[in-house]
Amino acid sequence: MGNLDKVKTKFTLILVILILLDVALIAYMFWPGSSPSSRQAQENTLQQKETSLSHEVAPLHDLDKQLAETRVDVKKFYEQKIPSQSSEISQHLEKLVQETGVTTQGFHYEEKSSDKDKLELPDVQRIGIDTTVSGEYSKVARFINALEQDKYVFIISQIALTGAENGGVSLQIKFETFLKET
Repeated sequence: MGNLDKVKTKFTLILVILILLDVALIAYMFWPGSSPSSRQAQENTLQQKETSLSHEVAPLHDLDKQLAETRVDVKKFYEQKIPSQSSEISQHLEKLVQETGVTTQGFHYEEKSSDKDKLELPDVQRIGIDTTVSGEYSKVARFINALEQDKYVFIISQIALTGAENGGVSLQIKFETFLKET
């Protein structure tokens, strides 16, 4: 009988353990997020996030190559659009005056101090220029157009147009250009 009591106790213990294990597995099946459909939904969400993030970082691929190309473009810009001597600026402006047929009493140049609040171009000095040009309206308009489309960079900041005698107009204009620092 003693042997039978030991087997009966072991059997009861094993049965209790199996019942507890069944309860635990049933609880796991009904636990939120553990069902196959829930896992599939989480996987789909993660795949969507991955796709979205891949699209966001796509422009950053080959960034080092793009940066090198930008440096080359900036170097070309400096070489082609920014003169290295101030005499180039004055000669070029006189040429524009002659080509467009306007008259001027001269150009007034002012070296602009760098404004720390603005982003400045490295190795470039900002030059302020003001003048008054006179002539027929169409010629004055051609002068402004020539400044805006010139090979050098001219940024018009202020203009004032007034009528003059004999049908002409007078244009007071302030603009800026740049000069390479040496």
